[in-house]
Amino acid sequence: MNQPILRFLATKNYKNLCLDKQVNLNKLNIFIGSNGSGKSNFISCLKFLKDCLTTIPDESRGVSSFEDAVTQIGGNRILDGNVESPAIVSISYCFSEISQTGDPKKDSGIFVLNIYVDKKTRVSIAEEYLYSGEDLHDLGLSSPFYYYKFHNRQAGKGAVSVYANPGQYSSTRFEPLENIPINSLGLVAIPRLLESSQLTPESTPIYKIRRELVDSISKWQFYNANNMDLNKIRIAEPQIGRSDIYLSSSGDNLPLVLDNLNQQNIDFEDSINEAMKSILPKTRRLRPIRSGRLSLTIEWYFDGISEPFYLNEMSDGTVRMLCWATILNSPLCPSLLVIDEPELGLHVSWMPILAEWIKQAAAKIQVIVTTHSPDLLDHFTDCLENVLCFSSENRTHFSIKPLSKQMLAQKLEEGWQLGDLYRVGDPSIGGWPW
Repeated sequence: MNQPILRFLATKNYKNLCLDKQVNLNKLNIFIGSNGSGKSNFISCLKFLKDCLTTIPDESRGVSSFEDAVTQIGGNRILDGNVESPAIVSISYCFSEISQTGDPKKDSGIFVLNIYVDKKTRVSIAEEYLYSGEDLHDLGLSSPFYYYKFHNRQAGKGAVSVYANPGQYSSTRFEPLENIPINSLGLVAIPRLLESSQLTPESTPIYKIRRELVDSISKWQFYNANNMDLNKIRIAEPQIGRSDIYLSSSGDNLPLVLDNLNQQNIDFEDSINEAMKSILPKTRRLRPIRSGRLSLTIEWYFDGISEPFYLNEMSDGTVRMLCWATILNSPLCPSLLVIDEPELGLHVSWMPILAEWIKQAAAKIQVIVTTHSPDLLDHFTDCLENVLCFSSENRTHFSIKPLSKQMLAQKLEEGWQLGDLYRVGDPSIGGWPW
């Protein structure tokens, strides 16, 4: 199913990121840059949005999903340290529809969230709106079409677009809404707000696009190699019956995910076995099996050996590669896949295999990978336009610049690979902190 993908992220006053100028994202995105250059901060903006929309509020503490998500990314410390408090932190997300060929077709919506940050008192939503990023001149509109505007004139109040004639954007009007929370995203509150008004879902353009956006964002998946708990993965025997199709952040539901994907896709078991043969050629078969009446484990068979091996007998790198293979070769893909430093703990000879898995996944879904590995980067020399370098603006702030073949043409002609340039700290691509 085609789903909206993230076209760009823009920020103002958010930590050390200088993203006033939008940087377009592709289906495949490889982030490089020195430690502390803002890669994790960029990803935190994405995870923040998902958490705001999907985390269940803690009513016992009176904490909303937004408040919990803000705390996770730093609370009042999300404000740029060089900006005097109180101030507004702005984060903008642009989404595109997807054509039948899998390419971005048009901008379907730009979501803007302005957050009021007072380091002495509170963090709250100052303004929130969603508008169409596509050209609407053919619909008779000379300015962007706003699905809704909240808190822009007064906290707790706003307006939503309503069709005068069903389905016609050129004949909409704003209708006021009240009691809009300042501690929860409007995207979360809209169904409740519409229910308490005289408006119907069919009369409001926001209702459908909100459902599409929330559905897509809720399927974003984030992985960090440092968070993979190899000990848990080795001993885990998850219970049969859960419907997990995505690996958990720690990886401890691996047998269950493999089993569920096998059940839902007839070709998945073959694809995982082929993937493991590419790293361990003597692999004969790998499969999840019942370890008891209600639990699962993984057996790994090799040519010439009748007895199976189990994950607690496999190397760290092998277990990691099985996790990445499961994530990157899954037939049931997230709408956005983000992986931090997948190269950790892997042998250099497996880098071309890992790179190929990443490219294959990006043919189906949007992928963001951060890496410090020149050995992995060598295998993205053929797609430089997909590499984004986080570079220093003034030693405290960082911006993003996309690489290109034109930028590196001379060095490529001399036989340099992307990883070679990263190894020597070539200033044209960054990666070194000085």
